[in-house]
Amino acid sequence: MIPVLSRAQMRAFDKHAIHHCHVPGVVLMENAGRGAADVISAIIEARSAAQAGAAGLSGHAAPHLPAPGQAPARARWPATLPSGGGPRSGSLPPPPNGRRDADDARAARVRSFPVRHVPSPGQPATYPLHARVVVVCGAGNNGGDGFVVARHLLARGAEVQVFLAAPSEKVTGDSRINHDAYVDLGGALTELPPGASLAPLEAALAEADLVVDAIFGTGLARPIEGHLADVIGVLNTVTCLCIALDVPSGLDADSGAPLGAAVQADETVTFGHLKIGLLTPEGARLAGNVHVVDLGVPDRPILAEVGHVAEVIRKETIGASLRPREASVYKHQAGNVLVIAGSSGKLGAALLTARAAMRTGAGLVTICTWADAAPAMESRVVELMTTAIDPACIAASLDGALAGRRAVAIGPGLGLDERARAAVDHVVLGWDGLKVVDADALTHFTGRPEALATARGSLILTPHSGELGRLLGRSARAVEEDRFGAVREAVALTRAIVLLKGARTVIALPDGRMLICMAGNPALATAGSGDVLTGMIAALLCSMDPPAAASAGVLIHALAGDVWSAQTGSDRGLLASELAELVPGLIATLAAGGDPLSGQV
Repeated sequence: MIPVLSRAQMRAFDKHAIHHCHVPGVVLMENAGRGAADVISAIIEARSAAQAGAAGLSGHAAPHLPAPGQAPARARWPATLPSGGGPRSGSLPPPPNGRRDADDARAARVRSFPVRHVPSPGQPATYPLHARVVVVCGAGNNGGDGFVVARHLLARGAEVQVFLAAPSEKVTGDSRINHDAYVDLGGALTELPPGASLAPLEAALAEADLVVDAIFGTGLARPIEGHLADVIGVLNTVTCLCIALDVPSGLDADSGAPLGAAVQADETVTFGHLKIGLLTPEGARLAGNVHVVDLGVPDRPILAEVGHVAEVIRKETIGASLRPREASVYKHQAGNVLVIAGSSGKLGAALLTARAAMRTGAGLVTICTWADAAPAMESRVVELMTTAIDPACIAASLDGALAGRRAVAIGPGLGLDERARAAVDHVVLGWDGLKVVDADALTHFTGRPEALATARGSLILTPHSGELGRLLGRSARAVEEDRFGAVREAVALTRAIVLLKGARTVIALPDGRMLICMAGNPALATAGSGDVLTGMIAALLCSMDPPAAASAGVLIHALAGDVWSAQTGSDRGLLASELAELVPGLIATLAAGGDPLSGQV
């Protein structure tokens, strides 16, 4: 299990460690800061090694960092860690001097990023560190973490300069202890209280190799304005690497939305556990690569007390649920799926859904569509069967088609007219079986989501943010601003499993659990991708319970996108039909305990 915590749960985690486990707060701060320093040291060393390699290839000696007062040249440098998630998708080879121009810095920050759990103990670098580091601290605990990082980097040979975005007398408690330790060890500190010129910070950043954001952590719950917003504005103009501590300053640790101004980091070192706000599309964009470092306390007893708000879907868990089939299995045992989808001009959605169900292991798949569309459908299928819905007797047609089915996928391309609504209501609300409800079928419940709570059987709803917004009576943008809150509200209204598609797909269960998929990439933003997912989940329902089927479908679908991108080197141009073709191989690899992206079992 990879737990994900809310702001309140992480605060309770620290409190329990301090008051019940008697681990002093200053020790937790030291462990957090030292873990972050280990990650930063590894990044510096990886850059130095890359520079040396680039110099060797060019036949020149590895360049030294620019001397004080000398402006560094501009070039591209992606952040990489050999022991972590690897270089960013689309990253360019490291340049000799490790700098990027402003356009490259902005482009690097819009890509998708992995999460890396850092083994403990760390300190994987070779010292001394040759780097200029600027640390920007706030007056609270996040600033205290920053002072610990600054002290450790200073001790490891880096050239460190700390800027405090507040008067020093505002720094108290454990943060004050680490402030004083850094200063008394000879660390350079410049105060930037409200009203002070930010020119010294801008000058230091112009010569820095990396900057550490330690202004605000998870405790922030108000919009950032004024002086601190100006400081963040300066950080967002830098072309050197930006590393945030715990969360990027200004990011809401629960919703993932920016609270006014927010730092755009290349890397984020988060403490103890993943924060749920880091796992939204916007949170991931602002955080960059995320490294999780432990706090030096056993997790299990504390998590048992404080709980967690979500879990990351793990390949190992899904692989263990993909059991080999018995040698005697026949097609009806393998899974009998009915796809109620398609209409004139929208047959592709039905075909994608049905073919995905076949590729995911269903032994028999039948497309049930309108009588006026059925002849065209029949001319385009080979392995699939078809049956027609007679508009004059919709209920009877559907009852005949539903007989003997293990699972149903309903909605893609079905239509939004009154006859489609009658069909959707008959199946979704009346049929006592396993149902995946998508696309047009979801839209028919606009203004009446509570009706879904009365449905017979089991429902898995698979909306994107626009469809969920229609169910909840709000805009897609409002859903994206609080994805976790929106999906929980939908579960409360419908009593169904709700799967909110998008970057970092979220699955919310009626028992209160949430599951988050970390796989996937922008190539999946293509027409028909959601239809493929619907068919995959319907097939998996034939052999798994609904939560497991939803989780497996989401992860395998996302991994298919990742494998396609790895094979092509592209983040665009994927056809939805190509996803289904990758599914059998992915199932085999996961079931064997392999990593689909490594090519090894």
